[in-house]
Amino acid sequence: MLNLTHEDYRLPEVFALEGLGLMETGTTAPMKIRGVDKSSNERGQYVVKFYNSGRMSVKSSCRELVGAWIARELGINVIEPVIVDVSPKFIELLLGKGGYMAAQKSVGLNFGSVYESGFMEFIEGKKVMENHLFEQAKLIFMFDMFVSNDDRGAGKPNVMTNGKELLVYDHELAFSFADLLSFSQNPEPWIIGESEREMYERHYFYKYLRSRSIDFMPLVSKLEGINDVFWQKVNSQIPEHWRTEDLIKIREYLTKIVENKEIFAAQLTKVLLS
Repeated sequence: MLNLTHEDYRLPEVFALEGLGLMETGTTAPMKIRGVDKSSNERGQYVVKFYNSGRMSVKSSCRELVGAWIARELGINVIEPVIVDVSPKFIELLLGKGGYMAAQKSVGLNFGSVYESGFMEFIEGKKVMENHLFEQAKLIFMFDMFVSNDDRGAGKPNVMTNGKELLVYDHELAFSFADLLSFSQNPEPWIIGESEREMYERHYFYKYLRSRSIDFMPLVSKLEGINDVFWQKVNSQIPEHWRTEDLIKIREYLTKIVENKEIFAAQLTKVLLS
């Protein structure tokens, strides 16, 4: 997957052809499908999250996209996002099958991703993580604190591995600060306070990183890539009706952290030692 800011990047738009069944897990009732890329005409397997299913919406679909783009820009392995075009004909083929009602209410553009094989859910094991995975876990922890993602916890890791790499997914609950009124938001989001304690303490990788004196400066330097060029590409690639005030709030909030990234790095080190 190319970074969003790469000159050759395009957000794939896939025409849904056939439903292959609901995935075994997921609050959003994701469905595995067969589809065709409208641009390249290549066929493949994808996972779609219908925007009127579970906790999905146009807003959460937008957050899924932006979360995946930011993760990739930081160098994190993330499931490649796509847009899935759900047609009435596709829905007819689902009649009598699981997912029919959600699909019926979600005609049009939906968030989806390329179906990844060869990975399995990261299972909690021994307390010491292999070094190559430990380095990736640090970056994922930093990313989740940056985007306020409270959905990579002990009960739902939302991370897979093939033994060599970690692969993240599910970011519809990221950017939770955008749901707050302006006066309720943290005026200094680069400071990780008591209100964020529950989020970082139940993060899936907290137990592996805790009590380690980790220098996050090399990692937060990657945040410089979340700049004006990045946000211009977001606006040019995201479906027009997904561009809401929510997106403006997200950009303004994250920009504050980027501008104070050195303090943010020190805060990350501090919470792991506290």
